[in-house]
Amino acid sequence: MLHDSIFKAYDVRGIYPEELDESAAYEIGRAFAVFLTSRGEPRQVIVGRDIRLSSPVLTRTFIDGVTDGGLDVADAGETTVDMIYFASAALHLPACMITASHNPKQWNGFKLMAKDLDLLGQDSGLEEIKNLAARKNWPETEKGKVTKESVTEEFICHALGFIDADLIRPMRIVADTGSGSVGPLLKEVIKKLPLECKALHFDPDGNFPYHEPNPSHDANLEDLKSEVRAGHYHFGCAFDGDGDRAVFVDENGNALSPSITGAIMARYFLAKSPGDNIVYGVSVSRIVPETIQVYGGVPIRERVGHTFIKRKLHEVDGIFACESSGHYFFRKNFYADSAIISFLIMLDILSGTKKSLSSLAAAFSKYVSTPEINFKVADPAKAVQEIAKKFEGFNTDRLDGLTVTTEDFWLNLRSSNTEPLLRLTIEAKDELILERVKKDIIELIKCLS
Repeated sequence: MLHDSIFKAYDVRGIYPEELDESAAYEIGRAFAVFLTSRGEPRQVIVGRDIRLSSPVLTRTFIDGVTDGGLDVADAGETTVDMIYFASAALHLPACMITASHNPKQWNGFKLMAKDLDLLGQDSGLEEIKNLAARKNWPETEKGKVTKESVTEEFICHALGFIDADLIRPMRIVADTGSGSVGPLLKEVIKKLPLECKALHFDPDGNFPYHEPNPSHDANLEDLKSEVRAGHYHFGCAFDGDGDRAVFVDENGNALSPSITGAIMARYFLAKSPGDNIVYGVSVSRIVPETIQVYGGVPIRERVGHTFIKRKLHEVDGIFACESSGHYFFRKNFYADSAIISFLIMLDILSGTKKSLSSLAAAFSKYVSTPEINFKVADPAKAVQEIAKKFEGFNTDRLDGLTVTTEDFWLNLRSSNTEPLLRLTIEAKDELILERVKKDIIELIKCLS
């Protein structure tokens, strides 16, 4: 059965098998083939999958749908999402990654893209695919063929092209790939660099036995932090389940907020390309646009979500983009995000300075903020509307949910694009203001629950 709820703002995602099963995978694959054919897209689709326990069977039935729809499939097997992005762009082919990214193990989903890494969201093809899948009015066609395809070596060469490996200084690091898809790829990348790496949870395991594959949650960083503190390393890096998010830990075992990482990287890229455009998500710290302006760049704000950020970065031909969830996007990576490339950029930044990562971060630690706070409410969109009424007369905007901006604080309240949640971010000049605003807004939300 095909559930409407699995079609999110920029991908398909649901709990297996209650919300997303083999039948739905087949119908989505068949609809994807019809959609691509109607657009005159190439007649071969690259398909990859993460290491979730349900990924093999969902991949098989999705591929059956695509090939029954008359298109050939190049099966990339277990891989990372940034390798599928690379393959779509470099080979000029449509593609699909079967993954639920950072979600818990019972989830799975589909990231669909037309040729040249044209990511499909609700406003750019996903709604049409949903309607085609629901109607099941399939045209007769000759069945397509399946071949095997790997772009691992090509992607490693592409990623290493972001740095000069000869200029990377020897470092001791810790990497936690969370039992996801990144471990085998990262191992090959590290072999080409002067690094001593402590590998945590590199073996792929769809049960995610050590912690959930979401580095944005502090509890999932405990193994990494403990190892860094115990072993005198230069830094640590945590990756999400399919390789598009990275969170860094300094030499003292303290996690950097992705906003501070984004500010550090913004300065790095503007030193290389003064005056360039940099895109940032609505929920990142004020320090990001302030840094972009200080170093002569042009800050461009966009709604949260990898499809929206990538599209905007491409539209303005920006050099770099960042989100508060640990996604970092690069012009030279076809405007897409990649955790491996983010890791390499951090190595390059640290190789070019005598400062530690904590010292670099301290220069951007101007504000205090909450981690993203999630609330389960019956109707997240309606809750945002009701709370917006409480801020009439304030400086507000509705680019993505509700953003309230004052001299002393700002907050963003929005519906999640991937889960049935209301997400709240608050940043303030000091802890006293932060706690007061947090208390008031949480009380408002509870009154609506």
